[in-house]
Amino acid sequence: MTVTHAEPSQRKTIDIGDGLIMRWSTKADTDNVVDLVSRSFRWLPLGDPLPEDSIPDPNEFVKAAARRLLSGKNAVMSEYDCALVEDTKRGKGKNPIVACVSLHRCQVYYGSVKFFVGKPEMIATDTSYRNQGFVRRLLYEVVHPESETRGDAFQFISGIQHFYRQFGYEYGIGCDSVGTIESPDFVPALGKDKSEPFILRTATQDDLPLLNRLSSPERLHHNSVMGLLYTPEYWQWTVHDIFQDKQSRFDCILRDTRIIVEAGSGKAIGFTVVSYAFVSPQLEAVALEDDADYVHVIYPALRQLFAQSKEIIELAAKEREVAKNKNQLADKAATNNTTAPVEAKSVPFKFYVALHERHPFCQLLGKNLTLRPNIPGYKLYTRIHSYPAFVKTVTPELEKRLSNSALAGVTGRLRLDFFRQVEGSSGRGLEVFFERGKVVDATEWVNPSPEGQLEEKLAWKKAGITPTIYYATFAPLTFTLLMTGRRSLEELQWAYGENYVKDDETRLLLNTLFPNGHHRFDQHYW
Repeated sequence: MTVTHAEPSQRKTIDIGDGLIMRWSTKADTDNVVDLVSRSFRWLPLGDPLPEDSIPDPNEFVKAAARRLLSGKNAVMSEYDCALVEDTKRGKGKNPIVACVSLHRCQVYYGSVKFFVGKPEMIATDTSYRNQGFVRRLLYEVVHPESETRGDAFQFISGIQHFYRQFGYEYGIGCDSVGTIESPDFVPALGKDKSEPFILRTATQDDLPLLNRLSSPERLHHNSVMGLLYTPEYWQWTVHDIFQDKQSRFDCILRDTRIIVEAGSGKAIGFTVVSYAFVSPQLEAVALEDDADYVHVIYPALRQLFAQSKEIIELAAKEREVAKNKNQLADKAATNNTTAPVEAKSVPFKFYVALHERHPFCQLLGKNLTLRPNIPGYKLYTRIHSYPAFVKTVTPELEKRLSNSALAGVTGRLRLDFFRQVEGSSGRGLEVFFERGKVVDATEWVNPSPEGQLEEKLAWKKAGITPTIYYATFAPLTFTLLMTGRRSLEELQWAYGENYVKDDETRLLLNTLFPNGHHRFDQHYW
């Protein structure tokens, strides 16, 4: 487990008045945090079916997830990484933890650059303590400062529509999936008296070296400008550690990693990952060794993946039906009535594919892969607090893009005006200095008044210099969408009246530095 935070003894407790304090969690808080989040998310339609005519019990699915996060073994956080609001005056027998925000740490790639980011998750407030600004205070006074102190380049989060925009987040990341396989019939059946040439078996801890070696974005054919990395911590957690302390049928991350084995030689040649985070199976990753061919592997792999996913989905459906019938029988018994158990319904086939459209698997599927309609996929909130710091983090990639463009060797200054500073952003403008194709500095910048612009011009004239100025304006936070590659410069200009580009040279520079492209964020593995 990578240590991502300081020990709790090195952190301060913040008194916010009336017996309320903000602090970081310890192992002793586990039961109270589990109770808070499972009650807060009791209406979440994950786990067993919700009752139709009564308030649901605390959500068992969320309860298990919270306990995993605070186990001290999780790949994204430790038991010390949940920010809490505690009511020290709350009556005896009542849960003193009234709000919480956990802080995960993930590694991402941005082109050729790899770095860490923060991910707030498991955010909850007791119903009787809502609308008092506790989530805002936890984010701004505890979680964001901690994330920035440890060097996270930005934060991202999924969650309630529009809600996190009030905390400086913008929809800057997309969870893009290619489409679905609607029927398994195109896959040829295995011939009579034939055996599979490639076998898919469950991954074990012994497979970690193979998984780590094959899980680079290039091996996975991500073809993305930015995405989440499968790290050694990810594999250790999803392949081994999660299964060591499983306590109930809800306590699983619904993620199935299989090793592809050449039947004749017994050699492991690749892997597949199928997730079931939202019940339906989704193929998240496929990677092969250099000496293995997708064209030979695809049909044996799909035959086994379809069979395995059918088994998992039908088992989950049966468990849900049993729970539903149990509730119905209890209701009937309470009214001195009985009912016959309802048999589980068959589940229609649907197999999602989250690979890039140029992944060899997708290319081989051809027309058998039903592409998503031309609509945006699921979006993730993104908060880049300091644009200058982010530019410095990704400088090697920016310089690489410049060196491969018509602007190789460029010298000048890129000045961007965001009009005003808003919550979640460290400044109201950005200036990036280039010299012979290198990024030599990036700073906060404020567009001077006309008088100030004249003074600057005269000072340059006196010094005998005439810097090349590339200039553009962006509505607050919209530059995030360009930096992440989620939206093109043209799209942002069409969408926002404030977004302006000075000239063709500035347009070329911005398009070179920040191309629009695919994202690959497989995030629900905790």
